[in-house]
Amino acid sequence: MINRAFIKLALLCALSICMITARRLEPVVYDIEQTEFAQQLQHAIKMRDDLSATTNKQQPPQASTPCSSPSSRWLKSIIADVSEEDLTTFFDNHLHVLPFVYKLHVAPRQYDQEYFGLDGEYTQEITSVHNQAQEFWSDSGVRDEIYLLSAHGSDLADRHDKLVPTLELLFRNTYDSDYTVYDHAADIQELITRLPGGYNFPLLTFNAFATDEMDDEEDDSSIIIGDGYFQFQQALGMDSEGPEYAHAHEFSHHLQFLLGVSDTQSGIAQVAKKSELLADAFSAYFLAHDQGGNMVSDEISNVHSVAFSLGDCVKSSAGHHGTPIQRRCATVWGAELADDREDMDKIDLFEFQNRFDTWFETVDDLSDSCQHLHSAAASRSYRILSFQVMTLLIGGFSVLL
Repeated sequence: MINRAFIKLALLCALSICMITARRLEPVVYDIEQTEFAQQLQHAIKMRDDLSATTNKQQPPQASTPCSSPSSRWLKSIIADVSEEDLTTFFDNHLHVLPFVYKLHVAPRQYDQEYFGLDGEYTQEITSVHNQAQEFWSDSGVRDEIYLLSAHGSDLADRHDKLVPTLELLFRNTYDSDYTVYDHAADIQELITRLPGGYNFPLLTFNAFATDEMDDEEDDSSIIIGDGYFQFQQALGMDSEGPEYAHAHEFSHHLQFLLGVSDTQSGIAQVAKKSELLADAFSAYFLAHDQGGNMVSDEISNVHSVAFSLGDCVKSSAGHHGTPIQRRCATVWGAELADDREDMDKIDLFEFQNRFDTWFETVDDLSDSCQHLHSAAASRSYRILSFQVMTLLIGGFSVLL
């Protein structure tokens, strides 16, 4: 999720050094770097570096933890095919940000020409679920005009009209006659040709997020999904309901904008996780509801699996977005809420949030079956105690008789 501060560029410099040349290129920082997928990517890189350091010291790797993240495993498999030097250059030059900066800040607004997936194979599905979501949440106060945007690595192949203007915006006044923006663009394109898949390399566009510009009439609220997300779902065999979940999840962040929920608050360790889990719950509620996505049980089961695949295991990180089990359980809770309604009316957003807040209080105490461990244990203890009491009572009556 990106709040309204995302579009307004923060005039702060990144600490990284562009390794393509010996020059320092100081990019403008974008909140894209703080999105869920970008942080997962950073964690995957750190894990690879940590493993490499451990191997070099000839020490056995640490034992695996019970938490296992499908997205982290996929990311590590992707970066395994890239040299360390190219990977460093990739991130120091923010290549995973460039397609999104281009689409949001450089590209002309041509919403009717947007396509989703490398070959547009998900366009109809994304457009359809978007229309359903707009209608389903229309009485909640969400904006009527939330636009769909797509991010493609192939846009970076157009050096003059797309890549150069994007670099000029991102790196601003860093260039001079010794190293021009065209030199930088040529170096970036040369790097991309060395990546597996070239301009279709998944990490160029592995991201999806919502943007909110309610205070600025010149900018649009949007949902943007990169090709890399769809490639990730394809690799895991989850591209049947994966695209619908991705859209519903990001649309849910627009509901959170209305509620005043943000994952960019500071000083609250659980905020990012709570924001993502609430979006998971909202999305599953919509997809399972008869008036929403109207998914059948098998489809909802796939949604649970997709949510599970996006969880991360870096619980110590301030940007932790929930473990795989917590992500899945949030969608289970949301879908069950849609099924439990006695009538066809949609639940009020604030009532939904209040119920979620209660559920979230014990989110760190969930079993694999999404039951609260202490509650389940207490329930079992109560049943055992009740049985013992009944046994004593029956025994007492037997003595009296």
